Amino acid sequence: MKNIQFMLLVAMIVVNGACSDESLKRTGYETLQIVQQQQCLDHPSSECPEREIYEDYERKRKAVE
Repeated sequence: MKNIQFMLLVAMIVVNGACSDESLKRTGYETLQIVQQQQCLDHPSSECPEREIYEDYERKRKAVE
């Protein structure tokens, strides 16, 4: 399962190679959020955290810089 997720992530990065840097960051972030959510759903005994949208993540990241 991890190999498939990794391959999907790599494929998305390659496909987005022609896109802007911001688009690539957004796609990567959203892909990782989806992978984490799927892993959480695969283990129903744990509580799944709420997904953070990219804009909120980026705002917090810039505030730290």
